[in-house]
Amino acid sequence: MAPPARPSLAAEERLEIGPVLHHLGALITLGMGGLGLLFPRAAARLTALEPLGRLGASEIRATYGGLFAALGLFALATRDEVAFMMAGAAWLGAAAARVGDAFLKGGGWDVWRAAIFEAAVALLLLAPA
Repeated sequence: MAPPARPSLAAEERLEIGPVLHHLGALITLGMGGLGLLFPRAAARLTALEPLGRLGASEIRATYGGLFAALGLFALATRDEVAFMMAGAAWLGAAAARVGDAFLKGGGWDVWRAAIFEAAVALLLLAPA
């Protein structure tokens, strides 16, 4: 009697797309956080904010830097689905708030472009595993 057939090597090495998307979303989150941490003025320009005084620059560094960096780094370090989902929910919340603002106050292309970017990162992080 022949031994049971083993799955092919290709099947064992198959790359699952969900975790790849999750890691990509977390890397983008970490990268955006790194920008805010290391280059708060550049992050402020990217978001069309004007940090006033020392507190303004500190706010950019804390919110657009530390918060985003911690969110992305935690997801990458733990590789926990809940961490990826939390990061995705944060990006989705930002996109939803921006779309709501666009409908309430009118949104130009720059507002919609930002919402599309945020929603795209959210989709990466919330993709099925």
